[in-house]
Amino acid sequence: MKIRGPLLTLVAVAVLGVAILVINISKEEPAPSGKPPATTATAAAPPPAPSPVTPPPPAFPAKADYVGKVPTANGTVTVEITVDGDKAIAYACDGNTVESWLRGSAVNGAVSLANKDKTSRLDGRLQGDAIVGTLTIADKKWDFSAAIAQPPAGLYVYENAGVRNSWVVDAEGKVTGVQRREDGSTKPAPTLTTDGIANIDGIEVRAIRVEGDSDV
Repeated sequence: MKIRGPLLTLVAVAVLGVAILVINISKEEPAPSGKPPATTATAAAPPPAPSPVTPPPPAFPAKADYVGKVPTANGTVTVEITVDGDKAIAYACDGNTVESWLRGSAVNGAVSLANKDKTSRLDGRLQGDAIVGTLTIADKKWDFSAAIAQPPAGLYVYENAGVRNSWVVDAEGKVTGVQRREDGSTKPAPTLTTDGIANIDGIEVRAIRVEGDSDV
């Protein structure tokens, strides 16, 4: 009995099946390897930190008066600084023989003042409600702190016939002043009330309140 024909047919079918299987396997996606796919993208760099902002310097009020006491080897020097806009005037005295008028600028929270002949200086900077700095009169130099003060505290002056009387009224209403005569001699100024009234040589006068832009 001959079986070659059916046998050849079975062999051909088997070969065809194997060929189809091989083709299908070759078309399949490769199995995942368990590792994430490689990427060429780089992580974005964090934005740069902002630069620190420098705060602006403190500013003086439009008008203000500052009064301080400076202990010295010979007593106490009272300092008054009056500011008006970008100008300032200061007066320092011990109520007896020491006094000095100083003028200059009040800019960006700092005062820089000097007397006419540049033998005295006052340099200070605003710290909160006070001016802190250094006062120099002739060859003497002191640190000072002058706190803001409300009227009637302030600086007052009265000048007549070549005689100038200058006073500082502090925050507690205490008055310190010096009288300077034409010959340059000095002595304590007459008493001044907190209303700005003084009795000079038997005559009642009203002192002028000095402000930062006053012409004195």
